[in-house]
Amino acid sequence: MMHNRSARGPAAALAVVAILLTGCNDDSGPRAGTGADSPPSSSSGDLVQATRLADVAALDTPLAPGRYAMGFASEQADAPMVVVDVPAGYLGRGDGYEITAQEGGFRHFDTWTVADVATQSCGDTSWVDPGPSVGDLADALAELPVWESTRPTPTTIGGHEGVVMELNVPARIPARCHGELYSWREHTGGTQGIGAGKTQRLWIVDVDGHRLMLVLGYFPGPGGPARDLVDEMVQMAEGATFVDADQVAP
Repeated sequence: MMHNRSARGPAAALAVVAILLTGCNDDSGPRAGTGADSPPSSSSGDLVQATRLADVAALDTPLAPGRYAMGFASEQADAPMVVVDVPAGYLGRGDGYEITAQEGGFRHFDTWTVADVATQSCGDTSWVDPGPSVGDLADALAELPVWESTRPTPTTIGGHEGVVMELNVPARIPARCHGELYSWREHTGGTQGIGAGKTQRLWIVDVDGHRLMLVLGYFPGPGGPARDLVDEMVQMAEGATFVDADQVAP
């Protein structure tokens, strides 16, 4: 469902999903645009006017509409930040990597760097480095069994090239998986939470040598968000820009 960057396993996240999920279907077709009209990322070193999400996101804080800079959990000290325009109706998570909706059906938008991909979707699995490129990661995720994937499609976010794809949870998770599916993890071991029927749209981009991923997750179908609310979060991703962390005005 959301970030799982503590010691909790996917089963704990599924318990929360069970509360939030009131219905789902297998609507998993690609719907993302290319984002080709996104403004280029700032590279001049000028200060960028945005609020650091981590500074205001404690305890699911309601966010005032505006521009927010989100970080990436990365081994690289010079990892950039992503600046997104956030409309009314959203909460910031305490780690500064995630935004969730206050109402209108559960949905979240978050940032990731991926160190490893599972070799198996459930049961006994190993975790392997998929390779350094955007294509390496997209191909590794698309090849995972059980998950329902769309073909990675070229895209541009903030002037940086990458791909967009969906990596969706089937409406019925095979019994052998015991309710848990594995996909990716970051260098700290943090993984995502999942739930049956969840749609996940991934934008994977290369930003000056940093492979970064933006994720939109929601549950389609009865009880899920209306299409315009999903599109609202798609625009957050496709209209994003990437900046150096020291460019964000204090």
